[in-house]
Order: sequence, then C-alpha cells, then structure tokens
Amino acid sequence: MKQHGIKFAHYWVLGALAATVFAMPGTTRAQASDPITYVQGADIDTLDPAVTRSTTSQIVISHLFNRLVAWDGRELKRIVPDLAESWSTSADGKTWTFNLRRNVMFQDGTPFNAAAVKFNLDRIRDPKLGSPNRSYYADIDSVAASSEQVLQITTKHPSPTLLEMLAEEWSAISSPTAIRKFGRAYGHHPVGTGPYEFDSWVPNDQAVIKRNPGYFGTSSKAADLVFRPMPEDWARVIEVQTGNADVAADLSPESASQLKGNNKVLLLQAPSSYQVFFELNVTKPPFDDVHIRRAVNLAIDRQAIVNKVLMGYGKVPTSPFAEGTQGRRTFQPMAFDPDAARKLIRAVYPNGYPGTVVIWTPSGRYTKDRAVAEVVQGYLNAVGLKTEFKVWEWASYQKTLYRPEPGKGTGKGTNEANMWLLGTGITNAEIRLRRKLATGDPSNLTGYSNPEVDHLLALAATEMDYDKRMSYYGDIQKIIWEDAPNTIPLFDQVQLFGTRKNLTGLVVYDDGTVDLNQATLTKRAN
Repeated sequence: MKQHGIKFAHYWVLGALAATVFAMPGTTRAQASDPITYVQGADIDTLDPAVTRSTTSQIVISHLFNRLVAWDGRELKRIVPDLAESWSTSADGKTWTFNLRRNVMFQDGTPFNAAAVKFNLDRIRDPKLGSPNRSYYADIDSVAASSEQVLQITTKHPSPTLLEMLAEEWSAISSPTAIRKFGRAYGHHPVGTGPYEFDSWVPNDQAVIKRNPGYFGTSSKAADLVFRPMPEDWARVIEVQTGNADVAADLSPESASQLKGNNKVLLLQAPSSYQVFFELNVTKPPFDDVHIRRAVNLAIDRQAIVNKVLMGYGKVPTSPFAEGTQGRRTFQPMAFDPDAARKLIRAVYPNGYPGTVVIWTPSGRYTKDRAVAEVVQGYLNAVGLKTEFKVWEWASYQKTLYRPEPGKGTGKGTNEANMWLLGTGITNAEIRLRRKLATGDPSNLTGYSNPEVDHLLALAATEMDYDKRMSYYGDIQKIIWEDAPNTIPLFDQVQLFGTRKNLTGLVVYDDGTVDLNQATLTKRAN
C-alpha cells in the first residue's frame, strides 16, 4: 500500500514516497519486545552522521538521531519542526533564529541545548573533520548559542537552502560529550536523541540498537533492532524464508520469483528515487575527452539491461534524476548506437585507445550491481576498449573511493580506476547536483569542472523564488544529459524487499531508507 505526502510522527527522510507493510488478516499482536532483524546487501561504514555518505549507515542513524528540522511530504517544498520548535529570519534574510525543544536529553544524559547544536554545526564545517558533506554548509558565516534554547545561524547570503541542509541526515545532532570522549572512534559509539540508542556494532557481523526509554516523542514498538550485512542475495532470501530475519532488503529480480507464493513471506516492491550509474574519472585518459564519455554512453543498451538483467524490475533513465527527486526534468533516453560510439573513439584515437579502462563495482549494494557492471564491460569491449574488472566489498569500496588526500579532506577518489559504479537516491536537487558536479566539492569524485554548471549552482544557491531555483537545476540536468556528462546512467532502480508476513508497520522510502520505529511482529491467531 502506498502513501503519498504523509508525515508520520517522528519518521525522518520525509521527502520521499513511502510504502507501508500492514498486518495480514488472521494475526494478533506479538510481544512488543520482540526484536526485528533487518538484513541488507552492504555493511555500515560509520555511525557518525556528519561523515557518512552511505544509505546503509543512514538507515541506522535515522533511528538514533534527530535533526533541527525535517521534510513534510515527498514534494520537498515544506519543512517542519524536529528538535527546533520554530524559527524566524531577519529582514535581510541572513540571520536565522531557532527556538529549540526543552527538556530533551541525549542518550548519554547530556542535555540538548543550543550549545550542542553549535558544536555539531561547527564540527561538520571544520576541514579537520574531513566530512564529505562540509561544502553544503559553506554559506554559513557563524553559529551562535544566544541562550540555552535559542540558536542563531548567520549566512553570507540570503539562503534558500539552509533549512534543506539542516533536514538532511548528516545534520543530525550528536552528543558533544560523546564526540569529545571517543574522538575519531565516535562512529562506533554514536549518541543522539532519537527513539533508539546504540548498543553494539561488530563490522561485517551486526549492529544492534535498543529502544530509548527517555525519548521525547512517540515510543518505538520493537525493543531491539538488529541490522546485519549479507552480500549474497540468495542468503538474504533464505534468512527471511526461515525466519532468521524479518526484512530482507536489496533483493535481486530472481529473488522476487522465489518469494512469490511463499505463505510466510511477503514480496514488497517499492518505488525508488535511486539511479545507478558509472562515474567516470574525467581527469585522465580516456575520459578526460568528452567525446569518449559520449561514446561510452552510446555503447550501452539500457533497455536490454532492464529487460534481461533486471527482469523488468527497473526503468531506462530519462533524466539524471530518478522519479521522486526535487526539480526533475526529463529528456529522450540515451540512444544505443555502437557504430556511432566506435566512430567517436576513432576520432580521438585513430588506432584505438592504447590503455586499459579499469572498471570497479561493488557487489550486493545495488540491484544486480555486479552483473550489470559485467554487461557494461562487454559493451565497452565491443566498441574496441580494453577493460579490466575489479569487484569490491562495500565498506572498503566507500573508504577507497573517498580516501583522504593530504590537505584536501576527501578528494576525487583514486586514480587507480577509470570508472566506478555507484548509485544515489538523494531527493534534494541542490545536494544531488552540487556534490557530484561543483568544482572542487569533496564528493565530486570524477574531478568534473564546468564553469557554466558552477555558475548555475551559484545562481540557485541564492535564488529565493522556488520555481526559478528549480529551473536552474533543470538547466544543469540538460547540460550533463545532452552535452558534457561525467557519468553513465544505467537504470532507475526499483526496490525489492522480502518481509515476514507477520511484520507490520515497516515504512520504505524511495530514497532507499526505511523506518522501523512503529514496526512490530504479530503471531498467527489460534
């Protein structure tokens, strides 16, 4: 069952379309203390919200933390309170005053107050932390705790995106006491104000969080949530079929047929704002030449990928944004024309490209990611490019791509690869574009730099008229779709989950996150 534009109490990631699993007929409520186990294809990379960029981590983080504000509905036009009860702006639009909730405590007993928020915002803006999300806060000039419950943020310009940035997961508010105590190890000892509190995390095994008895909002139903990484798709299917897991995420199309007709398991197909693509290293041959980037786009039959590899559980992209993303503009699908691709390659390299195109991919993070990457490798070989292939475990993959460069925080990834498979379900247009296209942005792994795109991003960053701001984002989408790409869009993802039929209250959002706060298990009636 789908719910559009509904705000659920204390459900974060509210800018997404949600699918909810309800109770089946003939069931009764089980004990609310029953733990719920969630298995997914990749492991957590960190539980520090300021530095993570991974949806697998954000799923856990969203249950541990609150932010100042949150989105209300999938249209991404209205922000509602979370830890901030209200806010106002000065006449010049540069000073924001937030009135904070009272009597809120972090899970370690530290009081939540304006000083704690200032600490978090100063921290994420500090280059020493090396947060890949730091650039989103570049327009903040200063943060001041006017009193215990009043916070002031001053921006360099009138900012149409400040609230949007504060609504993102990386703006979650951590306990300053815990950060000071654990330092760089804080990502393994997170402390927030959310409905669950951290219990344990053993990498490549499981993370456990427990219901927070001191939570200021609606109490969660399950006493414990257990998150387990399981890269093998077939293993996740077995876990949910045997009852060792209650939710199996990131399932392949083949798994859908296995689960159909099972009287204990429900197959859930949910919409997705995720697009899966190859990023291209545009700082070195062959992809430093835009003609070669256009050639590889022409070399790939995306409809065949959707039909044959994904078994119909996906869509051919018609935009750099998947459905459900703010400000989406659509175009003609990328043509499949291998002859044109060969001509473009020969125009740049008359004797063929002499080097090897190094292809990297994770396995189990996105729908059929490795299989799709192997098919793409075949398409590139068919147009005359010599390729090399490497498969990564997700956590190592993330750390390698975003590894720190001295003096620069995080950089453009690694020059050991020419192209790497990634996906994003970010629904915010500003963030989705800036992080991958702005010159010098820490999350711009490709090294892409386009003065026209930078100019449009600068215009959007100070445009207070919502529709006009969206038009700038649309112009950027047109440039990277039709003229100067830095990625190869492959498919728009469909989310497939297997759930126990006695699980109720699971909420799935189209950006890849889930909400288990009101999830619980039932038992069959006698």
